[in-house]
Amino acid sequence: MIPQDFATIATSLSVILVPVAETLMPVLMLAAARPRREPFPLRAAVVFGIVAAVTLVVSPLAYFVIMNSADPDGYNRAYSLVSSVVILVALVPVTMSLYETSVWQALFCAGAGYTIQNLASGTGEFLKLLLSHYMGISAGFSMRTGMNVESVPATVFVTFFPLALVYTAAYLAFIRPARREGLGDVEDHGMLAVLILVVLVVISFDVLIKSLVGVAGFLALAALRGVHGVVCCFVLFVQFEILSRRSLELELAQSQRIASERERQYQLSRANIDAINVKCHDIRHQIHQAVSGGSTIDPEFLASVEREVAVYDSQAKTGNEALDTILTEKSLLCEREGISLSVIADGGALVALSPSEVYSFFGNALDNAIEAVRELPDPSQRSVSLTVRRVGSLAVVHIENYFTGEARLSDGMPRTSKADTQRHGFGTRSMREIVERHDGTLTFGQRECTFTVDAMIPVP
Repeated sequence: MIPQDFATIATSLSVILVPVAETLMPVLMLAAARPRREPFPLRAAVVFGIVAAVTLVVSPLAYFVIMNSADPDGYNRAYSLVSSVVILVALVPVTMSLYETSVWQALFCAGAGYTIQNLASGTGEFLKLLLSHYMGISAGFSMRTGMNVESVPATVFVTFFPLALVYTAAYLAFIRPARREGLGDVEDHGMLAVLILVVLVVISFDVLIKSLVGVAGFLALAALRGVHGVVCCFVLFVQFEILSRRSLELELAQSQRIASERERQYQLSRANIDAINVKCHDIRHQIHQAVSGGSTIDPEFLASVEREVAVYDSQAKTGNEALDTILTEKSLLCEREGISLSVIADGGALVALSPSEVYSFFGNALDNAIEAVRELPDPSQRSVSLTVRRVGSLAVVHIENYFTGEARLSDGMPRTSKADTQRHGFGTRSMREIVERHDGTLTFGQRECTFTVDAMIPVP
């Protein structure tokens, strides 16, 4: 036997430390789809330090209580259940402290991450059953018996092989697709129901199966482990479906909005064309009168014709329908408010972005720029410029506008000027999320009274 003091330390620390470390991996891999909270290294050091300190205090205390109780096995099962729930709940503030996530996004990451860890743990328990039944090897360690020296290789195998296998499969089948869908789309209260499902089914079922070891037969335990694995996969499937459904709903809403804007612009174009046709008829009539010496053309009338033509010319044609839609909408808005919007755009460079991503990114960017210049008292500074071009294998976007000159950047991100910071400021986060989803970079800059937005997105 391995010395009892070593076994005591190893088993007590593993009760919390190993599950926490195993669970943090998939949780943080999912949360990494969101922007980090700066200073990230300091935050990570503080969070992990707190986790380690709690583990070093709670684990030995729990070990002492369990080993000196009248029913160590019963206390151990209760402690496993309670500690699992505590770890799951604690993962929510941990995720929110490291990444810019909402409560629902953190719940998604915590629930999915814990389910993946439980699937890996269940796979390890299934391997222990096989080794014990067919080879007579007792892998792992327990509170009361410690760990046999002969079982060390088997213990290492059943601990790390399931982690490598399950985590690799989970990354390819769940984590990577979930990150691609974008965690910004899981603002769904159905996540609470999924979390309850994770707690009641996955965790409780796992503890129940462990309590049957030594009581039920091999076939029964193997069957239960198989059902547990299926339940874990089903929970992950449900969570991904919630994410995909929400993403499709937002995609549909964006498409409907784009279609509605396109229809509005079509009606506006028809109205402008009709107005221009009327003006042309009147111009022809006035020209005929001027030529015959009857009168001169009214300057005010010519100014009204110029305004009609200017509105008609504000319709953008960049080669990207979504970009045309948003630029036309913002051009008309700028004209009404006396803002100059200059655009040089190659819409074909944005082939990597979906229509909803184009609409969301440029809608947020131009709304922020227009809001900034709208506050300026000097009419000459009320201008916004936008450039979209392709440079090699990159789509390069540059947006520039004047602003009041007050510092608006915090940790590289613009601070919202709205009083309610809880409901505002998500536009720029959405922009960054869209760019980083395509492995691009987004930077904000300010110098004197000029604010800039620069994005570089790889073109497939």
